[in-house]
Amino acid sequence: MFRACFGKTHLTQDDIHEGLPCRPSCSGTEDERICQPSTSKRSAPGCQIQEHVRPQSSDGQRMPDTNSATSATSTRAGNAASGVKTRLNASKIQEMDPGNVVICDAALIMNGIRLSQHELGRGTYGIVVTGTYQGINCAVKIMLSQGLDRAALRELLLGPTLVHPNIVSTFAARAARLTNAFFDLLEGGNSQEQPRDNSYPRLLEPVPIHSGDGFGNPRGLNEGIEPLLVLHQILHALGAETGKMVVIVVQEFCDSGTLENGICKKIFQPNPMWGLRLARRTLLRTAGEVARGLIHLHDSGIVHGDLKPANILLNSSKEDRRGFSAKLADFGLSHVLPDAVTSLVTNSWGSIAYMAPEAFAGKVSRATDVWAFGVILWEMLTCKRPYLGLNPSEVIRGLQSNTLALSWPDEAPMSAAIIDLGRRCLSFNPGERPTFEFVLQRLVAIERAIRAEVLGPQAAPDVRQAAAQETNANIDAIV
Repeated sequence: MFRACFGKTHLTQDDIHEGLPCRPSCSGTEDERICQPSTSKRSAPGCQIQEHVRPQSSDGQRMPDTNSATSATSTRAGNAASGVKTRLNASKIQEMDPGNVVICDAALIMNGIRLSQHELGRGTYGIVVTGTYQGINCAVKIMLSQGLDRAALRELLLGPTLVHPNIVSTFAARAARLTNAFFDLLEGGNSQEQPRDNSYPRLLEPVPIHSGDGFGNPRGLNEGIEPLLVLHQILHALGAETGKMVVIVVQEFCDSGTLENGICKKIFQPNPMWGLRLARRTLLRTAGEVARGLIHLHDSGIVHGDLKPANILLNSSKEDRRGFSAKLADFGLSHVLPDAVTSLVTNSWGSIAYMAPEAFAGKVSRATDVWAFGVILWEMLTCKRPYLGLNPSEVIRGLQSNTLALSWPDEAPMSAAIIDLGRRCLSFNPGERPTFEFVLQRLVAIERAIRAEVLGPQAAPDVRQAAAQETNANIDAIV
């Protein structure tokens, strides 16, 4: 989740599902170029060769909101995710340029922020803990970087501009250079026992160990001063040294884990809480929230770039029976498309299992997010890890050559329309993948059809009318 350019030459099985923000030899800065719009298959486990008050049903799920989906006419006009769609939102995302970042004094970086020792997540270059911001519960991400690199810029400049119910809110983002003076503050004062050689970076000393004698540390190091004590612990764990940049991002606290956790707990499968119908509605409603967040990103000219279950957070909600809502997170690998541009060539990589075939050649567009969404839909439906048992090189070769495909459970009940949508999202040709407006419309229509089965004859006319409209729009009707 927090990996940056680590120069790996050999990839492991775990790397299939983890982010690879840069190719092996990447220097940490982004190189993006504008693009113009645009046999036998091997198998493996999990792979194959080849209103307005909305009514509420008795199952506790609210009626799917069709107003958020586009009409059949607009779907017809914007079916391809790699087409000529450009920004819709008037507010322009500022350039991802270090000159747009205000560097604060490291001694003041924690003003208004308090940290707990409850860790939510950890990566190579960052740790997330719970905390408070101006007295409000939040999640705080602390990252280290050599400078204002690609990931740092996106955390600092992009996150705070994205406001949507299905995107994790960023309350504050700060950056400071780690200096000897700041390390002195963390370690207990400005005095030093021996002359310091400033020609080499200074490593942060560990937090003092409590002996229990009641005398404290003989050097008088800070013990128990919040929030600097926890910050000290985190920076030391990350290998902080002078000259590096610390980035602190204060975000909305999502208290129900990640979509990855939900899939592992099989919340989208029949369980003691609900049967098959409700499990399918839970899947469709959650996928719809992800699609809504991505519509907002794409309307703002942003490609997520690392869409996967671990980067989708779940927050408790009383909106419906699920008890949670889904929100997109982690924009460290996102791409900002210039006006009237539909794709870029970049040297950054996301997570292999969720990368589109063209992304391995460096081409990213809105359609690459659609591919990742298709993989996530497969994972939610099957509760399996994609490409399990294959090493990263095999996955890359198979996807690039179109000889590797996920195996959909065609025999699963109440899943044919979901599988059809998933297969469209995983079209090898980016131009054949749907837009997220189309995806959302289909998800809503599928849930409406499933809901109609329990409502009985009263719902039938409405469902038939909706199906007829979709047929006229060259969409397979859901029956």
